[in-house]
Amino acid sequence: MYFSRIFSISLVSTALLAGCAAPVSTNIQPSAAHVAKYNDLSDINVVAALEKNVKEARAADMSFLAPHYFKEAAQVLSESQSQLGNKPREVLVKNAARGDAILEKGRAVMAIVKYRFAQELEVKARLDALDTAKVLPKDYEKIIGDLSHMIEGVEREQPGNIDKDKEALLKAMQELEVRAVQEGALHEAEAINAASKKNNAEKQAPVTFADAQRVYLEAKKQIAAAPHDEKLVQRQSAQALFAARHASQVNERVAQLSQQLNVSSSGGAGVSVAGAAGAGGGAMAGLQLGGGSGSVEKATVEKIVLQEEDRLFTISTALDMKDLRDLPLDKQVAEIKHAAEEMAGSSKGAAIHDLEARLKAANDATQQATAQLAAKDKQLKDQVAQLADKDALIGALNDKLVKQESAKKQVAKKPQAAKPKPATSQSN
Repeated sequence: MYFSRIFSISLVSTALLAGCAAPVSTNIQPSAAHVAKYNDLSDINVVAALEKNVKEARAADMSFLAPHYFKEAAQVLSESQSQLGNKPREVLVKNAARGDAILEKGRAVMAIVKYRFAQELEVKARLDALDTAKVLPKDYEKIIGDLSHMIEGVEREQPGNIDKDKEALLKAMQELEVRAVQEGALHEAEAINAASKKNNAEKQAPVTFADAQRVYLEAKKQIAAAPHDEKLVQRQSAQALFAARHASQVNERVAQLSQQLNVSSSGGAGVSVAGAAGAGGGAMAGLQLGGGSGSVEKATVEKIVLQEEDRLFTISTALDMKDLRDLPLDKQVAEIKHAAEEMAGSSKGAAIHDLEARLKAANDATQQATAQLAAKDKQLKDQVAQLADKDALIGALNDKLVKQESAKKQVAKKPQAAKPKPATSQSN
C-alpha cells in the first residue's frame, strides 16, 4: 500500500521543513520597471493594482505551486492595504513594486514545478475533479501533503534526490485515483447492499442478494482495470446500482409476503418433510415443520417473489418499457398501468385489452400461488397435530405393553405346589 511504499518521503519532508524558517523571497528587490508601473497611479490605484496581481496569482494556483512566494506577496499586499492613507505614496509604490517582483519570481518557480511534477499535477487535477478531498479525505490529505513538501523543496532550490520518492508518490496517487473513481461510482450501490445485509437479505433473499454482491464486485474490478473509461464506469455504476436496488426490493417483498403467510424465519429443530413421499413428496419440497407449527423456508418465498416480478417483466418488455425490477412490486404495476393508459390512443391501443388481461392473469397467478402456500402451511399444521395424536396413542400402547410384561413376570415368580409322585407296582 501507499504508506509502506513511500516511507522515505518523510525523510525528505523533514529536511524541507527544516529550511522553512526564513521566507524564500527576502532578498528580492524590485527593478526600475516594477517601480515605473506604479509611478503614475494614485495611492488607492497602487494598492488596487497589487491586489489584482495577487488575485491572478491565486487563480493560477501559486499558493500550491510556489506557496512561499505567494504567501510573502500576500503579506506585502496586506501591509500596503493597512498603510493606505497612513504612509507616503513613495512607500506604497515601493511595496507594490516589491510585491510584483516577488510574484514574478513565483511565476518562474511555478513553471519549473509544473515541468518537474507534470504527471503528479495531472493526477492531482483528476483527484480534485473526483472530489477526493471529500470522498477519501485522510488519504488525499496525506498524498497531497507529500507532494506539497516536494514542491517546496524545488521552490527553495533544495530538491535533493526526489526522483525515487516521486515514482512511489505517483504510483500511490494513481491508486488513490482508482479508489476515488470506484467510490464515486459504486458508493450508492455499496450503501444499499449494506442496508440489505443488515435487513437479513442473506437469509431472506439469498439468490438475489448474492447476485447483487457479484455485480458490485465485478463492477469494482472493471473500473480498476479502466478508471479513465467514463462510459465503462457509468455502465458499471448503473449495473451495480440496479442489482442492489433489485435485491433490496425483493428482500422487502419476501419479508412482507412471509409476514402475510405467518412464515417462521427460525431454523430450529423440526420434522423435515422436504422430499418425503409420506408427507406430500415433491410437492412439499422446501417446506419444513418446526416448533410445533408449519413453516416455509424464506428461500421458497423468494422464488414466489421472483415469479411475480418475472410475469410483470414479460408484460413491461411487451410494452417496450425499461427494466422495472429495481422498483417495488406495486410501483412496477403502477408504471405498467400508466404506460398502458398512455398507449390507449396510439397505434398499439388494440393490444391494450390483451395486455390488461395478461396483467390480471399474472396477479391471479400470484394470488393463487399465495393461497397454495397458505393451504400447504395449514396442511402441515394438520399433519403435525396428527403426528402428535399418533405419538400419544403409541405412548399409551407402550404403557399397556409394559404393564402386561410386568404382570407376566409377577406370575412367573410365584412358588408352585409339588406334584404327587406316580405309584410304582410291587413284584411278588
